[in-house]
Amino acid sequence: MQKNKTIWVVLRSHLITLPPVMTVINCLLNTEEYNVKLVSTKESEINHPLYEEFIIGQTHKVGLAKKISNYYFFRKFVQKTFTEKLKEDDLVWIASLDTAQACKGLSFLDTNKYILHLHELYDNYPKKLNSIKEISQKAYKIVVPELNRARILQVWLQLKERPTVLPNKPWTHPRTKYMIPTHESTKEIIKNYDSSKKIIIYQGHIEKGRSLEPIIEAISDIDNVEFWLMGIDHGYVAELLKMSDKVKYWGYVPAPYHLEVTSYADIGIMSYDLINLNHMYCAPNKVWEYLGFNLFFICNEVGSLDSFKLHGCCDLLDFKNKNDIKLSIVKNLQVKHNFSNYYDSVNLDEILKNILKAKSESLNESTKI
Repeated sequence: MQKNKTIWVVLRSHLITLPPVMTVINCLLNTEEYNVKLVSTKESEINHPLYEEFIIGQTHKVGLAKKISNYYFFRKFVQKTFTEKLKEDDLVWIASLDTAQACKGLSFLDTNKYILHLHELYDNYPKKLNSIKEISQKAYKIVVPELNRARILQVWLQLKERPTVLPNKPWTHPRTKYMIPTHESTKEIIKNYDSSKKIIIYQGHIEKGRSLEPIIEAISDIDNVEFWLMGIDHGYVAELLKMSDKVKYWGYVPAPYHLEVTSYADIGIMSYDLINLNHMYCAPNKVWEYLGFNLFFICNEVGSLDSFKLHGCCDLLDFKNKNDIKLSIVKNLQVKHNFSNYYDSVNLDEILKNILKAKSESLNESTKI
């Protein structure tokens, strides 16, 4: 791997909204072997001597006319930037399906090797997925966050090779229990912490399809337990709060400060509405956020989490069975779990290096020819 080759990360979004892309950039910079250049729609807070940004300011929660306009001007900006700056041996990391759609037909797709990063299955949006089929088939590599998604996308996109799995593990994790709160919201939340009570936590979007009622029913006759909810309320919280005074809602806490709250928990909860393959084979980063604090977690029967169950990190339960949930909670509140070895076994730097090593070897071979 030659020093200081350039990788362009192209993202038609705000970097903060896609933590996996932030992880990619941090991993690349950590090698100190690449100049990383971001083309995006909002400045980040990354400060590194090998990092540079090219920004066209855009907001994304807009109407159709503005969305079409945004696509047009983003395409134009990418083409202009690459015409002026892109070198023949630079690698382009297309950081999302939406970005790939915006870049369709641009000249760099024919002149430079590129990696396509797909974060979802898009089975509810088959036309959207089909729109980037040709781009995906010509990609040097495709990166996805979960093995089943890799298998499914290989079939759907008719790929010669299975996409590479880069798990949605965060780049950094404090891994320290009972963190001292540093954000105004977390300071207020932690004031309510009672060390005599065990904390069960759910973090994420709080909406009907998440089926959190069974958790509340399961803890109804477990003493000295509280169920903390943290995330955006989609009209579901009031109903949950009425069920038990053991339920506490702390609102939305911005990342990464939410981990200050999670550090006080004893068990993590996840729940998904299994209405499509994207949910059945989800790749939640909260798995790693829980495991980083050695939190055993309980989830409904999500197919992508089987390997975590095999390693003793979780129970995958039928949430219709309140007694099974109760037994799992009672049992695992009594166990001091340590998932450090499993957490450390997933080395994002090495996964990314292997992807790029193959790219570098390919370039070297083409140079010999």
